[in-house]
Amino acid sequence: MPIPGRYAQLSWFDAITLPYHILKLPFTLLTTLLASPFVAHNKHKPWRRVLADRFFRYVAGLSIPQGQKLIGTTEDVYLKTMSHLGLSPVIEDLGHDAKLLWIGPKRTDRVLLYLHGGAYFLPPVEAALQCWRYVQNKLKSQANGVDVGVAVLKYTLLPEAGFPTPLRQTVLAIEHLLASGLHPSGLQLTGDSAGGNLIIQALLHALHPVDGVPPLKLPAPIRGAYTISPWVSLAGEGGSHLENSHADMISAQNLQFWGALVLVDVPVAQRGYVEAVHAPEAWFDGMERVVERVLITAGGAECLRDDIVRFGEMLKKHHPKVDLVVQNRGVHNDMFMDFLAGLPEDQLGELTPMFIQWFAEGYKA
Repeated sequence: MPIPGRYAQLSWFDAITLPYHILKLPFTLLTTLLASPFVAHNKHKPWRRVLADRFFRYVAGLSIPQGQKLIGTTEDVYLKTMSHLGLSPVIEDLGHDAKLLWIGPKRTDRVLLYLHGGAYFLPPVEAALQCWRYVQNKLKSQANGVDVGVAVLKYTLLPEAGFPTPLRQTVLAIEHLLASGLHPSGLQLTGDSAGGNLIIQALLHALHPVDGVPPLKLPAPIRGAYTISPWVSLAGEGGSHLENSHADMISAQNLQFWGALVLVDVPVAQRGYVEAVHAPEAWFDGMERVVERVLITAGGAECLRDDIVRFGEMLKKHHPKVDLVVQNRGVHNDMFMDFLAGLPEDQLGELTPMFIQWFAEGYKA
């Protein structure tokens, strides 16, 4: 396994150096803020975003067990966020180490299922869950608004299990929602980074089942799938990886290191499931039978930009309703950084109102 032992198990070196990294963080943030007016990729940002982006990049640069130790488990993040939001936790145990963590009450008519990012090593950040609560409230408050249940899938992270375990758990979650009375037309999927990767895996699996994973049988197409900065090339090199490594919230070196570790568990014949840009294009034929509409977004200043654009343009050839949007000067998972920074609503980036409207149109269709 890429990380020996259990989740968040520190080596002696990790244990010794973690306090140093924690003590160093305030000085790193201060120097970044002071230099920001003179740094091209920071000078246009509010000071809170400068700090949020640097904070995330700093934590992403820790060793994987250190990051796991600092952030905790997916359930830890969920329970902490629900407490901050003043909501009661609602947890459904699906078995096989998978759980649905509901933001607000459970619903079976309209559901947004969120598959979190974190390179298959880390849990969601609290800011992501805050973002989806904001989306939930905005959908309800709009003219002719809709009530939507938001569920977060807790799937098994490395080193506890690798591919195809998260895919198997995603299939389990979707089948559970459908068995609970949800029609596919009331279901929309969303996921960032590795979560976007996992959505693509699930859509491909519905067309071409992975050996050893129960097939995903849908009585009708899922209403929509929104992939945010999807991790479509785990071994990404060149292009925007080199161009944006200094400006993004995750460096190209981190992405390549994590990707190599994830791919250890993936048989060569199945690499196309986890690296969509390298999948045979014929695999995507008939995708409209699985999902009605797809939204893909990327940041203009993120390392994965070129890979995501390449994937989006390819998918457009095989699906009639694919929207690809690149945010000017945006970084990886840019909207979540707005919530991490605590920006007021009028300072949120251009993607947030756009994808809320996209979800609204799907639920009202």
